[in-house]
Amino acid sequence: MDNGLDQGIEQYQKRRNEILATLESYRGWLERHTEVEAGQSLRLYDLAESLKRDKLLLAFVAEFSRGKSELINALFFADLKQRLLPSDVGRTTMCPTELFYDMDSEPYLRLLPIETRLRDDSISRLKRLPIEWSSVRLEPDNAQQMSSAMGTLADVKRVSIADAQAMGLCDADDVAKSVDGKVEVPVWRYAMINFPHPLLKSGLAILDTPGLNALGAEPELTLNTIPNAHAVLFLLATDTGVTRSDLDIWESSVRRHANYHVAILNKVDMLWDDLKSDAEIASSIQKQKAQTAQQLQLREDQVIALSAQKALLGKIRGDKALLQRSGIAVLESLLADQIIPARQAMLYKSVCSEVQTMANASRQNVAMQLDGVRQDMEQLSAFSGKNREIVTNLRDKLIKEKSAYDATTMNFKVTRALIQEQGRQLLDALAEEVLDEMLVVGRASLEDCWTTPGLVRGMNDLFAQIIQRFHDVEDRAAKIVELLDAAYLRFHREHGFPLLNPPLLTLDSCRQKLAVLMQQVDQFGRDPANLIMEKRFMVKKFYLSLVAEAQGMFVLAKTEADSWLRRSLDPVVMRIRDHKKQLEIRIENIKQVHDNLDNLQARTIALKGQQAMLEQQQREIGVILQGLICMADTDLAGQV
Repeated sequence: MDNGLDQGIEQYQKRRNEILATLESYRGWLERHTEVEAGQSLRLYDLAESLKRDKLLLAFVAEFSRGKSELINALFFADLKQRLLPSDVGRTTMCPTELFYDMDSEPYLRLLPIETRLRDDSISRLKRLPIEWSSVRLEPDNAQQMSSAMGTLADVKRVSIADAQAMGLCDADDVAKSVDGKVEVPVWRYAMINFPHPLLKSGLAILDTPGLNALGAEPELTLNTIPNAHAVLFLLATDTGVTRSDLDIWESSVRRHANYHVAILNKVDMLWDDLKSDAEIASSIQKQKAQTAQQLQLREDQVIALSAQKALLGKIRGDKALLQRSGIAVLESLLADQIIPARQAMLYKSVCSEVQTMANASRQNVAMQLDGVRQDMEQLSAFSGKNREIVTNLRDKLIKEKSAYDATTMNFKVTRALIQEQGRQLLDALAEEVLDEMLVVGRASLEDCWTTPGLVRGMNDLFAQIIQRFHDVEDRAAKIVELLDAAYLRFHREHGFPLLNPPLLTLDSCRQKLAVLMQQVDQFGRDPANLIMEKRFMVKKFYLSLVAEAQGMFVLAKTEADSWLRRSLDPVVMRIRDHKKQLEIRIENIKQVHDNLDNLQARTIALKGQQAMLEQQQREIGVILQGLICMADTDLAGQV
């Protein structure tokens, strides 16, 4: 069934493909008309690959039995005419479940055994180790096989209290309720579903999370997966509103840790009452929405009341009246009109602006070459009827100009070598080994105790060291910019180069992520439940998740610094190289005229050919730049 959400995600895919096409056009332009720098070519390839694999991640978060899986079925998989994810009474997904499409693999369901919690490995690391997962091949056209495979997401088993405690899945209440020395735990720790649904093919990815216990047991979800989701849909029951456990999840895992929040009051059909008028029912729902918005500190338009079950039923039956009454169209419109366009804007910011900077530099280089050709044509026109001595003087003048330019270039080579060395030192300051040394000291202080106060002290000290390291790197980058400015200023003064303004390196995004982590450490330390010794397992798990996040931030910071070095240095190197090539062509033109004054007409024709070629290049790069600018205007206008 076609709806606004389908159209929104199709538009998202269309815009991503447009950016890819523009990037490919620019790469092709460079290959046809320039000597592409290896670093620039690699960067364009990396940008294209990141776009192709970009995902719009929606995370569904709630306490148990709030209807997350049913809402996912209703929003995205109703066209299958059955439930993709299990959502019967008493049967729900017992482990975090990620749905996506991987074009390089056949459809599959991969399940990570719960026993992997006995090790220190993070889920993100285990994702790179296929041997650790149980894999089931999916048959999308076989409803019975699909239903059977997805049913395993709800599997549980009974294990000894000792084994459950070793996995961090047993607390005092579980022990008190056990009558046979065993407790119930999920069979699986995490699930990944590669499914060829059109929306997933378009770049949508979905995370279905279990309730409070599962989120608390896997700090990686709170520290990494949920913060990286573009939007979080937080489900509540309409009849109960915000319960104590709902509020715990909201405060610890959602409120400060996601780009965009939507609170869903699900099961609104429980308020449908034949003895009440439609106006009375609507009043009750509006009152619950207002109260929920106040409790969660959201705008009322971020709270939506619906019935996922009735929406799924309405879509499967083609019952438009039931579908409209379910309220799901409001959520679909919110996703299509706000959340998806906001993601498009992020795509532009992360990719298009960098490509636009490169393309602008290319356009300026073409403009400089055109100016040179036009000057040469004017000179050739003035040669008509002139004697060889005048041509000789002009040739000698150009040769002298090139000699002076070569001297400036030689000086820049020294500066460039110095900049490259300082750049290597800058990147070395963000090497994994640097962080590893910090972690060795920090872990040693925690190894014997694994207490919450020790964790807070250790992580605050680590974060302070990382922040100081980021400041040091930015200081090094500022000195590189000073060197580059001083060197380029000589080209500007002596050879008429337009001034460049190399950007300053800022690691603010990494610092912001660290600030969020520091808040989570503080919150973890303030929680009375985490102060008792029985939480030793969770303290260690939380620490390992924090370390994984810190490592990810170091990788991100190094990637940003490396990209900044290329963006700062590559345009300068390209402009210097192109100007040298232009001078060499002009000297060759004058030499040929000098050797044969009768050949003026032929040289003029050749120069006109060069001019036409450069003007064509200018038009092509202008179209590419205009496309990037139009995408910027469209995307920025669509931001939330």
